[in-house]
Amino acid sequence: MKDDKSNPQAQTIAFLGLGGIVAFIITLLRGQLHLAIPSSLYINFIILILLSTPAYLLTYRAYQLIGASEVVLFFTTARLWNVVGAYFFLHETLTLQRILGAIIIIMGIAVVLYDKKKFTFNKGVLFALFAAFLFGMNDINGFYILKSFDATNFLIYSEFLPVLTLLLIQPKVIKKLKYYLSKKNGLKVSLLSLGDALGMLALYLSFQAGGKASVIGPLGATRALITVLLATVILNERNNLRYKLIGAVVTVIGVILLL
Repeated sequence: MKDDKSNPQAQTIAFLGLGGIVAFIITLLRGQLHLAIPSSLYINFIILILLSTPAYLLTYRAYQLIGASEVVLFFTTARLWNVVGAYFFLHETLTLQRILGAIIIIMGIAVVLYDKKKFTFNKGVLFALFAAFLFGMNDINGFYILKSFDATNFLIYSEFLPVLTLLLIQPKVIKKLKYYLSKKNGLKVSLLSLGDALGMLALYLSFQAGGKASVIGPLGATRALITVLLATVILNERNNLRYKLIGAVVTVIGVILLL
């Protein structure tokens, strides 16, 4: 997304489109392809489109404006919305320990924002935080759907519906997909889509296996520490490194308290 030729809409279509293909193949291999949507869930699938489509666009725009480690760390706030949403919409228990964990996560994000004794906000930060809210609420909506819908079939919808929405709204964006036809970019987005699709499927199956949304969601925040370290080594994002690492560690501590 740092390349001047990259485009948030095209990235969303390429990323989710390939992820949808992976999901479709997995579903076929499992012999569980049943794409019919129960009428009782029509509204929830519409909500999925309204939440996830702008969330992905805001995410990739944030990647263009700020570093990868910052984006992922700010995304940790989505786990706060997981806890809140699970309490109000899934009627899960909200304990003092989980509230404390949520507060510590916010503290971790504040440490990451801290730069030269002042808090720095820009459009990239705001985009990432708003995307985190949308993703957090989309997770809760997804967990509600998964109470009565197969995980692999749901993964197909969660990948393809935003793609179809963007193609209907902005059909001309398909011309920008040529950016991903090169061997280098095609391989990168393919690996990204494969990893994300498998990760999302594991998330959905863990919920259907009996996990709680208020616990499963926050567990995803542990990726923050790994991302900060990898962004430092691979992407050479060394600015404000001390605060990033401290913020990542504090965030993970908050996640542990949420368990």
